[in-house]
Formats: sequence, C-alpha cells, structure tokens
Amino acid sequence: MVTDMCREETLKSILSEYYRYNYSKIYKPNSIDGREFGFNFFGGSFKRHIGFKVFEEYVNYIQRMVPKDVYYSIATYLEPTRPMNEKGWVNAELPFDLDAEQLLKTSDELIKSGWISQSVYEQIKQRFLYLLEDFIEADFGLDEKDYMLVFSGGRGYHIRVLVEPYINLDQKLRRQIVEYVSIGYKPSEPIKANVFQPFPHDYGWNRKLFEYIRVMGQSQLEELGLSSDLTAKRVISAFRKAKNPSSVRLNRSEFTSMQKLLDFVLGSYTVAVDERVTVDINRLLRAPGTVHGGSGLVCKAITKNDLEGFDPFRHASMENVSRKRVHVKRVPFEVVINDESVSPELNGKEVELNSALAYYVVVRGGGDFVDEAV
Repeated sequence: MVTDMCREETLKSILSEYYRYNYSKIYKPNSIDGREFGFNFFGGSFKRHIGFKVFEEYVNYIQRMVPKDVYYSIATYLEPTRPMNEKGWVNAELPFDLDAEQLLKTSDELIKSGWISQSVYEQIKQRFLYLLEDFIEADFGLDEKDYMLVFSGGRGYHIRVLVEPYINLDQKLRRQIVEYVSIGYKPSEPIKANVFQPFPHDYGWNRKLFEYIRVMGQSQLEELGLSSDLTAKRVISAFRKAKNPSSVRLNRSEFTSMQKLLDFVLGSYTVAVDERVTVDINRLLRAPGTVHGGSGLVCKAITKNDLEGFDPFRHASMENVSRKRVHVKRVPFEVVINDESVSPELNGKEVELNSALAYYVVVRGGGDFVDEAV
C-alpha cells in the first residue's frame, strides 16, 4: 500500500504530464490582468489573491507549481492581488452552478462522494439545458455570444453570463434572479371581490405555468389526488379557452384549486441552482481548461451544440499517455475513460490503466496505486 505522500506525488505527476503536453487547452479569461486567481495544492494548502499580467504567466505558473485545482474570480478588479476590501471591484460575471447533489435533491452516498454515473450526468445535462433554454435564453433574452457554458469537471455545469447589465448587478439583484429560477412564481391577488387574474402579463413564469396547466391530463390530476375534483377540471378548461395568460379569469374556489396545480408544476419547472455561487460577487470559480483535482476530469468550456452529445468521461478526459498500476478496491459501476474501462468485476484485482483513468479511480477512493515510485 502506498503512503499518502506517495499517492499525492503520483497524482501530481499525472497532472504535471497533462499540463506539460496540453497547455494549449487552458482557457484564456478575458481581462486576465484584472482577475484574482486561487490555487489548491496537494498537501492541503490554498493560495489566493494571486494575479497575472499576461496569459503566459498564468500557464507557466500552472506548469511549474502543478496545483490540484485552479480557480479565478468571476469579478474583475483594479488591483486583484490586494486584500478583498482594497481590490477595487469593477464588475462580475453572473454565474449559475448546477450540482448533482443539490439539483437532483438526493442524499445518495455515491453522488455525495463524487461517483457520478453516466446516467446521472445525463439527468444533470438535461436540467442544465432546460435552465439555458427556458430561462437564460427565453426569459433573459441572451444568446451564445452572451454566455459561456462549462462542464465543471466534477458534479455539474456552470453558465457564466458575460454581458451588461448582468455583470453590473449587486448581490440583492442576483439573489432575486436565483429566486426567480429556483422558487418560481406567486399568483396575483384578486382584481375584484371574487374575480382573480392569476397572470398579469404574458411572459416569463406567467407563460410557463399557463402553457403547462392547460395541457395537464388525467394522470397528472390523479398524481395530485384531484382526478375527481370538478373545480380543478374547470380551471384546466378555463386555461384551454384563454388565448393568453393575462386573459385567464377565475373565481375564488377555482383560484384555490389552481394554486394546488401550481405547486405541482413549480416542482417540475424550478431549477435548484446554487444560490451561494450566483450571489457572491467575489466568487472564485473553477478555471476552464484545468483539471478538477477531485476527479481528474477537465473543467471544459463547451458550446450549446456540443452539449447534446457531451459525455464527461469521453469529452473531458485528460489526454495522458503514461500507464499506472492500480489495485482496484471498490468501483461501484463501469467507468470508461480514454477507451479503457474499470468495473465492479475488477474489485480486488491489480490492473494497469491509462493515467487519466487511474487518477479517477484513486482520487475517488475506488483504488490505490501499487507502486510507490512516481
């Protein structure tokens, strides 16, 4: 069994190999001289308030120091290397972080420990695409030139909105955006004593909820325990007859029934983004083109066209050429990286693996290196 120090040295050597031959894949952030950088190193130390004048300095630093994780600020500053209250904040990207554990609302121990299967990654990707198309594009009016899509290298994806007015928003307004996406909509008050206009306009949440409820069927009513509720059926009928959301009118009992339908719809429509990431205007976010030290997968910028067929194990793997012997202890499902696989059938066995797959297995706690020598 290798020691902790030898294990970390071997993991570091794999990252060093990647950065030596793949430095051209490190993403160049705009306004690099205004960014704060942070680095997590093997051994547990973390350094931030670091700055680079030019991109080449940044790449050389990574190659020389071989950090376990690389981050840079969503914000730009006048003096990025100064203490936080002296940096001189200019603006900040508006980020959204979708993480498997939070997004899927699960306490699954495998997911919590970082073991994300291909099928779970697919679920996350579909929710990410929904956030992109139904909120970022449809509601915020943005397109591909306005945002950056990134696979985090770990348990999810990032959207980084890059344009005004979003980059100038303060924390209060950013929190309102999070609430819009993750909490949803509260219906309007009555317009007269017993007449309700639940939707005052025809866009955003008004349109989403209107379109969803008007096509609800018997199976969804049964799921809500409303299959024989005549009032709920009258609500759906009223929605189907209306030409647009703002033309819907309901009486008090219908409005109460509609709220039950809305609770059901909002559970499907809202997206559980990480509020801390979106609201924090000084956030450090993982740097695209660098390796996620906790998985060995690359934090990778992708296009919307890439997203449909994107498979993290295929398209975000380190392209390494070395081989490592690994004692496989506990692999919960098959993992394929660089056309080579490990699976539960190999538990308890020693195998030789490409270094990218070996890194993944060892850092996730599924095995250990056999040889102590780096």
